[in-house]
Amino acid sequence: MLITPLILGWLLAPIWQAQIILLFISSLSFFLLRHPLMIFVKRWNRPSKDWQHLQLWAIIYGGITVVTGGWLVFIEQLWWLIPAALLGSLLLLFNLWLVSKRQEMSVIGELTGIFGLAMGATIAYYVSSGQFAPLAFLLWLINFLYFGGTVFYVKLKVRQQPRLPKPESAVSRFLQAKACLGYQLIVFILLTILILYGELLLGVYLIFMPTTIKMIWGAWHWQDKKSLNLKRLGMIEAIHALIFAGLVWGIAINS
Repeated sequence: MLITPLILGWLLAPIWQAQIILLFISSLSFFLLRHPLMIFVKRWNRPSKDWQHLQLWAIIYGGITVVTGGWLVFIEQLWWLIPAALLGSLLLLFNLWLVSKRQEMSVIGELTGIFGLAMGATIAYYVSSGQFAPLAFLLWLINFLYFGGTVFYVKLKVRQQPRLPKPESAVSRFLQAKACLGYQLIVFILLTILILYGELLLGVYLIFMPTTIKMIWGAWHWQDKKSLNLKRLGMIEAIHALIFAGLVWGIAINS
């Protein structure tokens, strides 16, 4: 969710410039900064021995983010990174607020996080080329729509199916997956609207077909506690992310 949008924004930019490396470093540091901050928020009234260690890494990650991001803004004069950084900071603060409420794993919590990560495609396009284009913002939208679907799919396979007895009929299984399949239906409706208005090519359907097939199969093939394997699920998601990135890149360069 972090790397794929950045790579796509970089690869599809009309110009490749070396400062993109600084963006990768800055983005990774900002992403890692969330972990110590999240633990601080969770344990703010229960200090522990590892707080000094967490403070050190928070300073390191924050420092790297500021230095590399500051270089891009003030030395490379990529001024549009300032509002992007402000938006990213607001999303981080919102996520930490959800952490304080123990709601960071809620749908809204995960979707807002993915919204911020998907923004990396637009930022990478801008940093690499020094300019914006409609494609940069379409990449943001497509990445958000794709990775947003993984939220519902993983919840289905990890939190929902293993807790319920396997329904006898396929119809009942698909009904249990209504949130997952309903999200994907909304995605295709939105894509259709954008295609009709000429904002996207018809080939964008192909980008979302593999993950749609995965969701339909996952809804039918019930996941019980004994067969649940998080590493295998993570590997499947990683493979689908690679397929998604390859399809986006292939369709974009041939359009």
